[in-house]
Parts: sequence; structure tokens; C-alpha cells
Amino acid sequence: MVEPAFGPYLFDTSAQSWLERSADPLVKQWVANYLLRYPIHASAVTVMERVRGYALLEAQAAPERREFIATTRRLYLDAIGVVHAVDGAVALLAGELSALLRQPPSPPKQAHHLAESRQDRLVRWRSDILIAATALVANLPLVHHNPLDFETIRLVIETTPGRFPGLGPLNLVNVLRLTS
Repeated sequence: MVEPAFGPYLFDTSAQSWLERSADPLVKQWVANYLLRYPIHASAVTVMERVRGYALLEAQAAPERREFIATTRRLYLDAIGVVHAVDGAVALLAGELSALLRQPPSPPKQAHHLAESRQDRLVRWRSDILIAATALVANLPLVHHNPLDFETIRLVIETTPGRFPGLGPLNLVNVLRLTS
């Protein structure tokens, strides 16, 4: 189990979504204990991805579900505590990582009932790189739900330390391990 007290943590897009959807009482208790100590930390990229997701859901939803989706979006935005910007340090680090990691390590996903195109996958991959760079610059552990992508980023940082002096390691926490 990952102690909430060991935070704060930066929460990736997929981890936030997973935590919100979980009906597991242990997960709900973990989140409540975390929120007693720390606000939610997120990258500006995560906020962009979540807002995009809500917009896609709302556009596809039946008219009677649109208000519910809009309310859920507002609740999400109200609950965010600290949003970490993509500043110069994050951009420089992400640029270096993008040069080393040109291809996404994981296959395309099915998102919002749409097949992910190669171009969309590359955008998502670069977003993951920006989120990892944000965690590194902020010196926060990154809670995620896509281990293949983030482990690949962690590995390249560890195997090419000369490119990343003074940074790292990328401390990863799989959301599935928070309560186990």
C-alpha cells in the first residue's frame, strides 16, 4: 500500500479517471485520506486532456445526459488543487525526452468509442512525456495507470543520465498499487 502521507503526488490523466470511477471502498478511503493532507496536483496537460474528454463525451451524449456531463466537468475543475504549468524547464526536458523516445511504446487505444489514429496516439504520447517532465521538474512522484508508457520514460532517464543531469529518478506509482 502507498501511504497518502508520503505525498503529495502528481496525478496523471488516466489515474485521475480511474480513481473517480472506482467503487472500491479502500480506494475511496485512500483518496479521502490523501485529500485530508494534500490538494490534488496535476499537470496543465492533464487538465487539458480531461477537459477534452468531457467535451468529447458531451458532444456524443444524448441530450438528457449533457447536463450531467457538464456538472461532472465543473466538479472536476473545482476539485483540482494545484495545476503545474508547462514552463521552460518542463518544455526543455520534454523536448529531450521526445528526441529520445520518438515512437509510443504502447498500441493505440479505444477512447470515447473512437478508434485512436496514429496521429492521436503520437499526441497522447507527447502528452505523457510532458506529464512525466512535469513530475520530474516538480520533484513529485507520478501516480499513473499506463505503466508501459511511463516505465519507458523512466528507463530512458535512468539509462542516459548524462542527458538529464541532476534529474530523476522518475518516481512512478501505479494507481492499482495505492491500496494493495
